[in-house]
Amino acid sequence: MTPHEGKLSERLIAAIRGDSALASAARVPYLLHLLVVSTERNHEVPTSVGHFCRLASEEFLHKRPRRRAAAAAEPCLLRPGYDTEIQRIIEEVGFSITSLRSVQPGANSLSAAAVHEPILRALGEEREFLDAYPAVVDYVQFLRKGHGILAVDTATQLSFRENLFRDYFAGCALARRDSETIVGLCRHPIWHAPLRYWASAQTTAEGHRLVTGTAAELAGAAEEAGDAGLPLWLLAGELLVILAAARPNAEPSGLVRQLRRSVSDSVAAARGDRGQDLETRARAATVQAQLNPSTWEERSRSFLARSCVIPAGEYPIGSTTPLNSQDDKYRHIDWFPQRTETVGSFRISTLPVTNRDYAQFVSSGGYRDLDCWPDGPARLWVRHDPSFIDAPDGPRAGSTDTQRIHLSKEMREGIVDEESLQEYVDQLLLRRVPLYWWDPRYNQPTQPVVGVNWWEALAYCRWLTKRLRERNVLDEHGYADIPTEAEWECSGLGRPASDPYPWGNEWQEGMAHVRTAQGWTQRSVPVGLFPWAAREGGPQDMIGNVWEWTRSLAWSYDDTRPGREDLRAPGDRIVRGGSWFSREQRARMIQFRSYDPPQNAYVDLGFRVAFYTR
Repeated sequence: MTPHEGKLSERLIAAIRGDSALASAARVPYLLHLLVVSTERNHEVPTSVGHFCRLASEEFLHKRPRRRAAAAAEPCLLRPGYDTEIQRIIEEVGFSITSLRSVQPGANSLSAAAVHEPILRALGEEREFLDAYPAVVDYVQFLRKGHGILAVDTATQLSFRENLFRDYFAGCALARRDSETIVGLCRHPIWHAPLRYWASAQTTAEGHRLVTGTAAELAGAAEEAGDAGLPLWLLAGELLVILAAARPNAEPSGLVRQLRRSVSDSVAAARGDRGQDLETRARAATVQAQLNPSTWEERSRSFLARSCVIPAGEYPIGSTTPLNSQDDKYRHIDWFPQRTETVGSFRISTLPVTNRDYAQFVSSGGYRDLDCWPDGPARLWVRHDPSFIDAPDGPRAGSTDTQRIHLSKEMREGIVDEESLQEYVDQLLLRRVPLYWWDPRYNQPTQPVVGVNWWEALAYCRWLTKRLRERNVLDEHGYADIPTEAEWECSGLGRPASDPYPWGNEWQEGMAHVRTAQGWTQRSVPVGLFPWAAREGGPQDMIGNVWEWTRSLAWSYDDTRPGREDLRAPGDRIVRGGSWFSREQRARMIQFRSYDPPQNAYVDLGFRVAFYTR
């Protein structure tokens, strides 16, 4: 590898990590291959999915076929105008397939006869001139060769090899339509991804003006549509977010600033609208956060304001009836017998720690600052000390045993072998960012941070204490930490405290993001989407979305030994709250207990912060 190629590779990795949609594409082996090849051949690093699709089409639909045509003396593919025509033809193929999908869900290809229609649209010819236009035959043959972009499903069906390309080319064709057509089609959500991909491919000033104009048209139509305009508001917001990402240092125009305010105000209402489905509320929360990127300085000043006071007192912890679980994991940490716990006054954050909050810890060197890490196992882990990690009873041994249980089916079927198992354990243990930090399914700014182990949660709280003291948000006696198990439970208890849910005595649909609920999505959602589920004045999201670490060791309630919160003590730690992934229905109850070894990090495990005064 030459130095130039090495720099291209580094820049490509940085681009993938910096763009969630590009990272999603890179998870598909074939698309990752095209990413690498198109970057090397064009000597240009894509900054978005649309940009990648444009570079891939230049290489695989234009440059490579032209080289082959020259070598094979195929003049039909070398004539003037070929590049423009073939580009438009494939865009119209994408448009036709997407149009078909909007009325026939599941449709994803065109028949050989139907292929003629997008060709004629692209060439500006009427159907009756088909026989008089010899180039059409050449273009049909070109399409059937695929060129890495298209796929011939059968002898008579044509589709795109990856849906990503279908959406990109459909978006390019859509953007050429008049504004009335664009707005009309985008009332159907199936057209939203195509328009986003088209927008993200724009890298010139003229392209950015087109994106701004399209966002303005969508916003105007959304305002006229009233309550039915939400899909258009969301799409307009996403185009503005794409525009901001493409021009991070540019001062937005007056029109763009006005559009941001209008869109942000409109989608904010949807975020907290119980009448909207969870996916729509999550999308609205993400758009609103991306349109209003706050700085760390701004957020740090409001940390205490974004927390709830839990008064000192005696609280019932646990249940009056045994759990009687059939699961060995929960049997020895039953929520019975109920006990009374005396708790001092403290504050607990209204919501779990988000990726946006945790990012400051990462970027400011939190993983390198050993003062953030409690002396003992936490510090040994972050230093990747082999004497600790690889000890006979250390994290590697424990994680290997755990993963053998989780992946037992895959290992029996030969999908996962011992070598790949150890590679995953290395990823789990030998890192200095959260385990899913680069995964676009879990790394959006207002999603709860996940893939963090117990030691990382402790270190973040120590780092936060230092930063908030520097800004006089906390005095010298104030500090942040994760709550104990008892503190977590009394924070989420309803009123009366015997209720198993923050809102009352019975489970209600639409109160939490859990696997057994209607509208379940296979990932965490942005925090704060269920404000109505919290008791008055209490913290939100205590049930579902992600499990939360506590300081407490996983001891039974009848174990009265001192040291339940000893940070240096070995042993599993209690996690609370259930998650979007958990199958255990009783995990929806505030009293339910689970646990994990301190080195574990999962897609559904995060934490929240408590504040204390010494």
